[in-house]
Amino acid sequence: MDKEATLNRVRYIVAQMTRLPIERITAEASPKVIEEWDSLAQVNIVLSLEEEFGARFSPGQIERMTSVKGILAVLADSSTQ
Repeated sequence: MDKEATLNRVRYIVAQMTRLPIERITAEASPKVIEEWDSLAQVNIVLSLEEEFGARFSPGQIERMTSVKGILAVLADSSTQ
């Protein structure tokens, strides 16, 4: 899967879990700039990502998943392992 497709899938999941329009979810999106991205949304984002990408994330990976960019980095790292 190419980077653009992965970005779009991640943006869609974050939009769904924060109940925001996908247009508001950019690569820069994070809980610092999206008020709706609270701790419950974070848990749901991680669970949805695990389901969508067929992955299980370690606690260390989850700690890095605090922005769309961070999520993409973790997904890129896990796809190369």
